[in-house]
Formats: sequence, structure tokens, C-alpha cells
Amino acid sequence: MPMKTMKLLSRLGNDLNDALSVSTSTPAYRGRSRFAPLWALLILVVVSFTMLWLGDKLNASGMALTRFMARAQAPLTAQFHYPAVMREQITVAMYDREFLDSSASAWPISYQDHADGLLRLAGDPNARPKAIMLDITFGQERDDPTISSLRQALCRIQNEFKVPVFLAAMPSPQTGRLTIRAGLGADQPGAAPACFTLVGVDYLPDPLDGLAWSYQLSRHLTDDGWVSGPASEPLKQPAYRSAALAMAQDVAHLDLGEETVPMALVWGHNSAPQIHRPERLAHCRPGAPDRWQLVPGVLRQLWDADRLPLCPYHQTLSMAQLATLSESELAPYLAGRYVLVGANVPGFNDFADSPVHRVTPGIYMHAMALDNLLTYAGDYKLSAEWTMPPSWALLKPGLLAILLVFGVHLAWDALQAKLIRSFQLRGWPPALASLHARFQAQPERTRRLLRLPVNALAWLARLALQTVAVMVLIGWLQSHFRIGMLPVVELVGMTLLAEGLGYMKKIQALFKTTAAASVATPPFPASPPVT
Repeated sequence: MPMKTMKLLSRLGNDLNDALSVSTSTPAYRGRSRFAPLWALLILVVVSFTMLWLGDKLNASGMALTRFMARAQAPLTAQFHYPAVMREQITVAMYDREFLDSSASAWPISYQDHADGLLRLAGDPNARPKAIMLDITFGQERDDPTISSLRQALCRIQNEFKVPVFLAAMPSPQTGRLTIRAGLGADQPGAAPACFTLVGVDYLPDPLDGLAWSYQLSRHLTDDGWVSGPASEPLKQPAYRSAALAMAQDVAHLDLGEETVPMALVWGHNSAPQIHRPERLAHCRPGAPDRWQLVPGVLRQLWDADRLPLCPYHQTLSMAQLATLSESELAPYLAGRYVLVGANVPGFNDFADSPVHRVTPGIYMHAMALDNLLTYAGDYKLSAEWTMPPSWALLKPGLLAILLVFGVHLAWDALQAKLIRSFQLRGWPPALASLHARFQAQPERTRRLLRLPVNALAWLARLALQTVAVMVLIGWLQSHFRIGMLPVVELVGMTLLAEGLGYMKKIQALFKTTAAASVATPPFPASPPVT
């Protein structure tokens, strides 16, 4: 073998040995090679992506660690990295117990009551909404002769008041098309003019933790069932758009580009100020920036457990307030806004589980999705999944996250080494010197036992510092890249897990074991002695 090649291999072996020593948590370590940290970073990248790949193979829905970290991260991202530029463009109007009590009604209310409420929302020419979305599915027929009043009200709002109306509907089991009950004439042949647009409102919670991490923009029916995305053959395949997508396209006229994956839903936290609160929200806690969210969720629960529930991100009215507030008081909540009407009454089971607000009426999920589209437009966040090799859109923020975790590790070890060198040069403080002398006087077994809690505390402190740094980084990544929270948190979780398991020690031990085995067991039997 040429001498240059042997030198190159020898240098490579030394670099690898130095790299494996970078993460041994030994403050006295002195890297002989300037390339050792780069090799160590490369190894961490490979280990992290390998663990991520194995985790996806074992559980395609993700790992519990990911969801635990993401749930702690969501309030932080919501407070400091989600812009509130479109928050004042959306109002939620709610059928609630206050409305039922004030009108002496029971749920379901009559079609006439629906008609009166909707006309009240859009009747003032000085406070016309930009659009109205009604998250009440009129799919089941019932004996109520006022159905014609509701249809007339919907037609009047859209065709006379020029306020687009979007009506929630569910796909038919027979045809797959969005349908509602007979009598409303929803885009049926011969029913002109059209009085509203039917939109999908189904909720697909995360299969692992049940939270609303993503939002289906559109869906279509295939031979394998309903799948995300627009239909490739719209005339043959049943398909529908979500409420948020329909309003963003038809009213805001946004060009959202080609839809490849569902939208990663970013929940807002800092709730809009509101003077006229409905009774249901009389005692909620207004969302505001809170730097205590940087504290890991397990510790934060010690003082967060008894706090009041968080107020909704968007301003909310009870439908009862439409009769108690004057037109001038209602105008700021309605004029030029997207008004989404939902229900939170006994017997109406429409809820979503938000990582920020916990269980909340489903109408807020559609309001938040619309807010995301209005805020980000064609750059809305993508609920992409990891593949091997990963896409460039995921790889860029993923590498930045790994780099930060590794950087914090190196900084921590450098700080430890600096402190030890400082004590060695300047002398230990009397208290520490006395404590160290007493420690050295103990038997070896006692010293090992005493080292355990100290090493554990140092390990926890480093992981806590890495976690806080990564939480800040994830928020920054979400504000600068089209990445959803779960993919980057999943990668960071694997990286922190690799760090916590001492990945370099394991690999270094493997190399040493393999080398020792190769020396102890030569590949060929020894030659017999020459006599």
C-alpha cells in the first residue's frame, strides 16, 4: 500500500477516534484534530436520521416523545412566532347556552331561528361581513315548515347583500358528493340562483395523541377511500374543499399554489382584546406572551394546573348578543370580517383538541386554519412526513436543529473544561477544596455513589439547556421555513435522545470491542514453529 494512502488512513482513523471522544462528556478532552467536531457532527446526523427512520418503521404515526415535545412547544411558537396580522379579520359567533336561555329554545333550534340570526349578522349595511360560514350541517331531515325561511335568508344574504355564504356539509355515502337535506336547494339542477357554497368540515385528529396538528385543505374519493388533496379527475371523482380553503380562494382570492400535503396547523395564543364577552368566556384567561413557556412542560404543570382556561384566539360573540348589542356595538365585530358561526350546546358534539387551548369547539379550528391561510398565503406550513432520503424542505431546518443541539453540547463541555482549568490555575475555593478533600478520603465505592447524583444533575442541566435552545430554534424554523411542527420536533427528539443515550460512547465502545476481538482472534491460524 502506498505510503500516502497509509498516512491518509492513519489520519482518518485518528480523526474518527477524536470525533468519538467529542461527546464523551469528559471536560479534560483535547481534540488532536481540528476536524474532529465535524466528524462528530456528521456521526450525530447519521445517528439521528437512522433513529428517526427506525422510529417511523416501528410506528408510522410517529413516536410518543415527538408528541410530548410538540405539545410543550406549541404554546411557545403560538406566542412568539405566529403573527397576529389577520387575527382581527375573523370573528366567531356561537350558538351557546346563553343563546338557548335567552331565547327559551332547545337544540336543535328551528330553521326560522337560524334565518333570523343570519339576517341579523348581515342585515346592517354599515357592518356587512366579508363572508359568513355556517358550521351547522343540515343533513338530516326533520319536520319543520320554516325550512323555506332559512333558504330565503341564505339567498338574500348572498344574492342581495352580496355576502358570500359557505355552508357545512358531509359527503353522501352513496355518491361521495357533499349533500344537505332537501328543501334548501343546494346547487341542485334547476335551482338558480345558487345561495351558498357547500364546504367540508370533517376533523381528522392525530392518530397518536388526538390533537389537531394538521388541517385537510381538500379531499377526494378513490378506490382506497378518502385521501388528501384535489382530485386528478374532478368530473369523475367526488371531491370537496374545506371551509378555510374555500373562503381563502373564493373571497380572499389567494393563490395557494399546488396542494401536495395537508396544511400543518399553527395555533395562535395571544387572544384578541374584546370588550363585549359572552357569558361562556367571562372568566377565561387572555392569552399574552409569557416567557415561562420556555420552562419544560413537565415542570410548568406545577403552577399551570389550576390556571383559568385560555381565551380563544379570535374574538367571539354569543348569538344571544346579536339581540342585546346595538348596531354600533356589533359593527366592529362584523364589518369587513370573516364571520364563522358554530355551536357549543349540549347535544352538539363538535370539538377539536388544540395543543394550545385543549378541547375547544370545532369552529375555532376552521377559524385558525383560515387565519393560517390569510397569514401565510401560498407559504402556509406543510404537514410533511419524513422519508429517506428526506426532502430538501425538511432537510434544511433538520440540519440546523441538529447543529444547534450539537453546538450546545460542545459549549457545555467547553464551559466545564474552562471551569476546571480555572480552578486548577487559581486554586480551588476553600469550601470546594475542603469538600474535595473529604470526597477523596472516602472509599472508592463511596466516591462512585457520590458521583452518580452529581453526574445526573449535570446531565439533566445540559439536556435542559439543549431543550430550551431547541424550543427557541423550532419556533424560529417555523417562522422562516414551510415546515410543520411535528417533523422538526420528531427529528429534534431523536437527536436529544441520541445525545441522552450517549451515542458517541456506544459507537466508541463498539469500535474498541471490535478492534479487541480482531486482535484476540486472528483471521488465520498461526504458522507452526520452524524446527
